[in-house]
Amino acid sequence: MRFLGRFLRLAALAAFAVSSAGISGGALAAEEIYGMAKFSLCKLPNHPFDYISMTSATAFSEDGARVAIGSDDRTVHVCETAGNVIKSIAVPSAKAEDDEYINFVALSADGSRLATASRDNMLRVWDVASGTEIATLKHERPIFFMEFSPDGSRIASAVGDTKVWLWDVATATEIAVLEHAQTIRSATFSPDGTRVVTADFDGAVRFWDAADGRKVADLAGHTKAVHEARFSADGTRIVTASGDGTARIFDAAKGIATLVLRHPAEVFSAAFSADGKLVVTGAANQAHIFDAALGRETLVLKGHEYEVNDANFSPDGTRIVTASSDGSIRVWDAASGEAVTVLERAHSSGSVDAAAFTPDGSRIISIGGPTGLAWTRLAPGSLPESAAGVWFADFGSPEQPLPPEIIRDVCVTMPIRVGADGLIVFFEGWGGGEPPRATMHLRCASETSCQVFAEAPAQGLEMQGEGSVTFADKRADLCLAGECRSIAQCAPVVWTDEEKASGFAAQWETAILGQAQ
Repeated sequence: MRFLGRFLRLAALAAFAVSSAGISGGALAAEEIYGMAKFSLCKLPNHPFDYISMTSATAFSEDGARVAIGSDDRTVHVCETAGNVIKSIAVPSAKAEDDEYINFVALSADGSRLATASRDNMLRVWDVASGTEIATLKHERPIFFMEFSPDGSRIASAVGDTKVWLWDVATATEIAVLEHAQTIRSATFSPDGTRVVTADFDGAVRFWDAADGRKVADLAGHTKAVHEARFSADGTRIVTASGDGTARIFDAAKGIATLVLRHPAEVFSAAFSADGKLVVTGAANQAHIFDAALGRETLVLKGHEYEVNDANFSPDGTRIVTASSDGSIRVWDAASGEAVTVLERAHSSGSVDAAAFTPDGSRIISIGGPTGLAWTRLAPGSLPESAAGVWFADFGSPEQPLPPEIIRDVCVTMPIRVGADGLIVFFEGWGGGEPPRATMHLRCASETSCQVFAEAPAQGLEMQGEGSVTFADKRADLCLAGECRSIAQCAPVVWTDEEKASGFAAQWETAILGQAQ
């Protein structure tokens, strides 16, 4: 499963880990809150549940704007990660039976091309915009790995043996077959697409010309399986992770190791920072940060219970995200090594195989089993101080305003609490002398950017949608899912003696305002 998971991670996420942005300093906030998008990744029109019920494979475009999700009916849906379906493609099979699912999908860096594979030994390449099949690439056995070159013109594929195939997508022809003596564990294009680096179970790492498949160099030094090999952002260096307890940095032009980064355990992941000054590795249940020029270990990130399967820097270098077999994703301050976010039970599969930041740094994309998730960092909330207080849905009109007694009743039974911290909470009364209960929460970074949650915003909650609110004096327009309503500020509630004596007034104040009066 680790072999398979490693190839899937390379196919789905490797593009995120390298960015041209430089590293900037500065301390992070004590905690960053991430909302999760799962079912809402693809909003299927006319689907009874409005989401894909079973996922067989997931892949993201380089910028994280698009996701391809294989469903249980051999349909691949290419969607905006914000939710809308761009194209649904029904994938045929050359097998008469026993080929129920799409096992693997890949998107080109710009999301314009899709590759699919199942048990029929066929790698099919599709134009996303038109939904047409533009190449059919036949293999000897079922495919379990495929990756586009950065420009989408080539694709590398493997079937779990000693070979990797290079294909020209436009002509649907084989460019070359890259061979090892042992089963190949990883294959990765250089950032400019001109080279491919491969690694195998026996510790061999090879460097190839992507134009003709000519072997450029053997990168020697490892004595056990190399789990992955990855380029620096400028393509001048390669870092490898191996079962021999080392990560090695190679000069890509000369094909020689310049540094050996030693670990107390098997190394499963290694990646450069965007500016190439640091390397982060995953070994056992820890991540390690090294100076990429000197080979000196600078920090050890401790907190995961089980193996760290993947570790990557944010584009600005201030954070590191790790994915673990303990089922969690953690975000770390790269300067201090402190955890700023812990996303527990991130995937239903149990283990998280891979996690990486999108190029703008605002989201994390993760893969666990066949399922992909998008985690969006919520900006600090802020609304005008004058808006803080209790509001109500004003369904009156200038011609027929609501009577004061109706306004008072709505403010008590269905209040809307607005906080200057950006949190808007909707309450609804359930009768029986009980105070209203919270039914919906909005977290607003500004008046024009609010996220909707069923519960109080917390780490890893599923976002239900987006909204906005515009304040003007003691009135406002609140918009959710494209529908807007007018709300107005409530006057302070004057309680009756009966409401005070029954305890309802105190309970209401506590529930709505968080304080007893």
